[in-house]
Amino acid sequence: MIGALIPNWLKYLLTGIVAACIMAGGGYLLGKREGRQQAKTEQLQSDIKAERERVKDDAKLRSLSDFDFCVVSLRRRGLQSADCEQLRGVAAE
Repeated sequence: MIGALIPNWLKYLLTGIVAACIMAGGGYLLGKREGRQQAKTEQLQSDIKAERERVKDDAKLRSLSDFDFCVVSLRRRGLQSADCEQLRGVAAE
């Protein structure tokens, strides 16, 4: 009964607007999901790269003497390596 009072052109217009909103919302959600997946993929790739670098560093560090290890670790922190002098000549265990 109420539908008879609303002109057909207005019904079609409202139907079109509702359909456009539904399609836009679906597209937004789909894009958001793909963005999250891409972010997760990039994070995993950077984690793998960091882990590979750690493995390389571990292999290098295992072969260093105590003195050399102390110098390398202090330089990475931007500190002076003078405190490592007491380790010079100490045999590795």
